Amino acid sequence: MENTLIVNSIGVGGAIFVGMVIVCFIVVYLKKRMAHDQSNQSSSDLKKIYWEEKRRHPRVAISWDATVESRRGTDDVQLKDISLGGAFVVCPQPLALKEKLKIAMNVPDHGSLLLNAEVVWSNANVPDDKIVNRGMGIRFVENIAEYRQRLKAAISADFEDKSFVA
Repeated sequence: MENTLIVNSIGVGGAIFVGMVIVCFIVVYLKKRMAHDQSNQSSSDLKKIYWEEKRRHPRVAISWDATVESRRGTDDVQLKDISLGGAFVVCPQPLALKEKLKIAMNVPDHGSLLLNAEVVWSNANVPDDKIVNRGMGIRFVENIAEYRQRLKAAISADFEDKSFVA
C-alpha cells in the first residue's frame, strides 16, 4: 500500500511539475510576443511623429543641378527634393553634421540662386546597399528675404508641375 501511495504521489507531483513548466513557457512566449508587437508599434509611431514634427514645409520632387561651397572646396551636386526649409543634396561625400555651406542652385526658368545652409543629416555612414542616393539633408539658414522669395517662387512654379514628396 505504501508503494502505491508513493507512486501515486510521484505521478501527481510530476504531472503538476510538467504542467507548471508548460505554463511558464506559454507565459514567457506571450510576454515576448506582446513586447515585440508593442515595440514595433511604438517605433513606427515615433518615426511618424518625428517626421511630422520636423517637416514644416511641403517638399517638391525636383532634379536641379547645384554647386556646394564648403570648407572642403567646391563640389557639383544634384538636388532631389526641396522645400522652403531645406533640400536633399545628392553627393558622393556628404559634409559633416552642422557644417555651414553655400549652395548655388541652377533653378530652371529662374536662373541661379545662392543660399546659405547647414547640414542637418547625412547618410555617409550607411552601407551602399541600404540607400538609393548618397547624400545629405540641408536646412536653409540666414538668407535675406529677397533670396527666400526667389526660392519660394521657384518652388511654387515647380510645385504646379510636380507632386509632393512624403
